[in-house]
Amino acid sequence: MAACDPTEVTILLRRWRGGDSEAYDVLVSRVYARLLAIATGLAAHDRFATSPAGLVNEAYLRLRQLQRIEWKDRNHFFAFAAMQMRRILIEQARKRMAAKRDREAPSHRISTETAWHELPGPALLDLDAALERLAESDADLARLIELRYLMGYSVPELCEFTGQSDATVERRLRFARAWLGARLNPARG
Repeated sequence: MAACDPTEVTILLRRWRGGDSEAYDVLVSRVYARLLAIATGLAAHDRFATSPAGLVNEAYLRLRQLQRIEWKDRNHFFAFAAMQMRRILIEQARKRMAAKRDREAPSHRISTETAWHELPGPALLDLDAALERLAESDADLARLIELRYLMGYSVPELCEFTGQSDATVERRLRFARAWLGARLNPARG
């Protein structure tokens, strides 16, 4: 699979947005390795999760239906693809929870240092709900958390992506982790 430069990805995104369905297939073939790496990280600690390749394929089908999104650049595409993969894992966890409804699930403490994809089903659903609440009050902050812990962006990459300084990104991440920790572990408060 041939890798492509950021400019080529942006051009392919624009062609796809313009209605060129072949551009989407070319785009995915060029960025498949990156999508697979994201999926591998997301599914790594969930023994019940779809395989990384299956996760990419499911995300591929969902993204294919979204032809008219105003893609800003490749980062926007990767962030959106990662969110789709996260939603797929959340849906799978919800289905597993529904199947186990009659059994009592063990309780799990959630640490703010724990990567979200390492969490068991019930805790993953709690974290997803908390992220949704955070997005309602500060969508940029929720997106920052998703980019850092969902896509594995480093702080310098987040600075470049957001146009904010290292200190600002670090401060906002600390605040978001504390906010999420307070909602996920109210007894620790």
